[in-house]
Amino acid sequence: MRITGLLLSLSFFLQCATYWKNRKNDFQDIVTVGVETPMYGAAVKVGPLPIGVLFQGGESEMGKKDLGRGAGLRGGQLGTYHSQQLVFGILGGESFHSGLPTLDAKDNWLVDKKGIPLTNDERANIKSYKMRYYSYWYDPVKERKARKKEHFRRELTKDLVDSTGNKEFLAYLPPEDQKPFGYPPGYSWNLEFTAGIYGGARLGFNVAEAFDFLVGFTTIDVLDDDVEGKVKPSFPGFPFPAPTEAETDSTTEE
Repeated sequence: MRITGLLLSLSFFLQCATYWKNRKNDFQDIVTVGVETPMYGAAVKVGPLPIGVLFQGGESEMGKKDLGRGAGLRGGQLGTYHSQQLVFGILGGESFHSGLPTLDAKDNWLVDKKGIPLTNDERANIKSYKMRYYSYWYDPVKERKARKKEHFRRELTKDLVDSTGNKEFLAYLPPEDQKPFGYPPGYSWNLEFTAGIYGGARLGFNVAEAFDFLVGFTTIDVLDDDVEGKVKPSFPGFPFPAPTEAETDSTTEE
């Protein structure tokens, strides 16, 4: 009886620890406070769209978009991060990721289908993004067809598993695309101000993340970012191999 009570107490303690860690992570998502370099200009972003003239980031050599450093609280992570942004009126684009990108044998960044660098931190991968502002209105036919094809493949695979009971078919199940347009759901609800002359600052408040934090006390995960305690998929063929930055660049050029 004592052993059973001890195990139950330990299980309850671990569940509480996981719960409060998710609440802490949700709280850190709400506000962005960071210093970044190199940065020139100023811009205000309401939702997913900016207004202003701003250049932040750059290349250390042709085609290598590796400049753009920041430090502070951004994307729920406290520390250093990679950031690039170009705003010209309402046009331009931006990218962001925290943590150290995973490298292949040739020291190229491993990236997802959108060209976003992948790290060993699952939550950092959820909050990272890469987008061009005009894509918020423009959805190419080619990409729409690709999403429909992937949806059909996912549903067909699930039907095969349900009808045959053979879980080996899960090896053909495409991974769920959490960012079909290159950014997570909370990105569209951000209020942000960025300005600097070489060195600059970024201040932001995210309405969706604040709502996710408050509702999270009921264990409802609106933005699907409570990674602590979540059961990860496990079946043949998972995880799927990630492409490299060079491979996604060549696909984009085609």
